[in-house]
Parts: sequence; structure tokens; C-alpha cells
Amino acid sequence: MMLLSFFVLGTAMLFAQKVNLNYNKATLRTVLESITEQIGHTLAFSKEAVDLSDEVTIRVTDGEAAQVLNQLLTPRQIGYEIRDNKIYIFDQPVPVNAVTRQTPPQEVRLTGTVTDVNGEPIIGANIVVPGTTIGTVTNVDGTYSMTLPRGSVLRFSYIGYTGQEFTIANQTVLNVQLQEDTEVLDELVVVGYGVQRKSVVTAAISKVSAEELNVTRPARVEDALKGKVSGVQITQSSGQPGSDSKVRIRGIGTINNSEPLYIVDGMEVGGGINYLNPVDIASVEILKDAASAAIYGSRAANGVILVTTKKGDKGKATV
Repeated sequence: MMLLSFFVLGTAMLFAQKVNLNYNKATLRTVLESITEQIGHTLAFSKEAVDLSDEVTIRVTDGEAAQVLNQLLTPRQIGYEIRDNKIYIFDQPVPVNAVTRQTPPQEVRLTGTVTDVNGEPIIGANIVVPGTTIGTVTNVDGTYSMTLPRGSVLRFSYIGYTGQEFTIANQTVLNVQLQEDTEVLDELVVVGYGVQRKSVVTAAISKVSAEELNVTRPARVEDALKGKVSGVQITQSSGQPGSDSKVRIRGIGTINNSEPLYIVDGMEVGGGINYLNPVDIASVEILKDAASAAIYGSRAANGVILVTTKKGDKGKATV
């Protein structure tokens, strides 16, 4: 009871004293020492128990000392006690039995249209809140409608276009215009009859780069292609270690042999490409339709896998 009386009396005295502060990015300890010096008290605390290294920016003119202390310490869950002209600073964690009621984030009903630079609707554009399961796609008119928490970051993306992100505040309508990704469209792909820009290729060709191949550090090239190319099914012939994988491009196109045609650096190879080290491969192009593989004739009835290996570059050698 006596301790409580000292605390109440000391706090009342603090309310009667004024302080002036003008600090920009000073430590909390520096500000507290300035307050205690102005009111004729000393600061007492344990470095192990309380961290006073936070940066503080504060400007106060003739402010009540107790009110300023509460403003500085309460948000940091730090308490103080006044005894014998000393201000004792101590950690004040939230009690275990205290229930913090958090207001759930308000939801926003958002609608809009996704178009290209010509104003044409983009069908099937992906609209997601990164890191969550909240998302949708645009319909045949390029429109969308979804509900998401207010303040969420919404990402719009589509193959061949540069993705965009928006923070949703109070708006209920958001129309987005996606720009073509010129870097993707200018990418070179290897076809049976040379090299073309991706933007002018109309055949069914998929490309896997060296970075994509070596994400999982595969033992075989076929394993590295699993799940990276649409229309390509790769299965292991048996459960034995080192067993070959069967590659099917858009199903089986012939009665006898169902394996695709393998071309490595322009040379036809038989028996697959298990002998290649995935680290030595620069890129893999998969020709999936008749138009892209026509130059190879009937040998390409089951598709073509073009492998380009890495070559030496000019310049200073690095280790």
C-alpha cells in the first residue's frame, strides 16, 4: 500500500512538471535522461531487462512529464515507477490472461477489366494476392470480380505481359492495362530450321533455360523437364535407381517407336540424352506440333527435343 502511495504521489508530481524536448532520431535512453534531468530525477534501469536503444523523434514544448513518459514507454510495453526522486524503468509484458481483441480486416468487393495496350480484353489473366489463396482469373470479356481484405497487394499477370501490382485501399473498381513484355517476346528460340524470335513463332515450341533446368539439381535431363513443359509427360520406366525415363510429347504418334527425336547441337542422337550432364546444357527446346518439326519428316512424329549445350565465351577466364 505504501509503494502504491509513493507511485501515485510521484506520478501526480510529474503531471505538475513541464519538459521541453527536440530530438531527431535520438535513442530512447537519451530522451529519457533529458526528461529526468529537467525534472530533477535520476533514471534507473537494467540494461539486461530493458532495451532503450530505439530511435525516437520527438518535439515537445511545455509538455507534462508524465504524459510524455506514457507516450514514449506505453507503446513499447515498458513501465516506470517513481521512488525517492528516481524513475525506475522496467519491462512490462502483456499479461498472459489479457485478451487482445483484434478487429478483422475489412473486406473489399473489387471488380474491373484487364486489357492490353490496344484496349482488347485479356482472357484468363491471373489476379492473386501474393502469399495467399485469394485469387481469380478474367472471363471471356476480360472482366473479374473478387473479394479481398482492405490493404492487400493485388498482382495482375499474364503470359507475355509484364505483371503489375496494386495496393487496394477503398476503391471498388480497378481497371488494369498490361504492357507486353518485350524481353520475353524478343527471346530467341531454336527451331528445326534455324533460330527465330519468340514473337514471330506460331508453332508449338516450349523452351527451358539452363537456370530452370538446374533449380532442383537433377541427375538426368529428363527429370529436370518434369512439370516445366505443357503437353510433355515424363515417367520412369521402373523404380530401380538409374532407370531410364519415358518421354511422351502430346501422346503417342506412331505404332512402334513412341520416343521423340533427340537433336543435340544439330546432330541426331539415339537412345535418349541420359549421357548429358544437366549442368552442361544451355537450353532445351521442345517442338510439339507438325509445323515446328516438319523439317525432320516422319522421324519427328512423336515430337523433337532440341538440346543446345554450353560453349566457351570470349573474355577472361574465371574460377
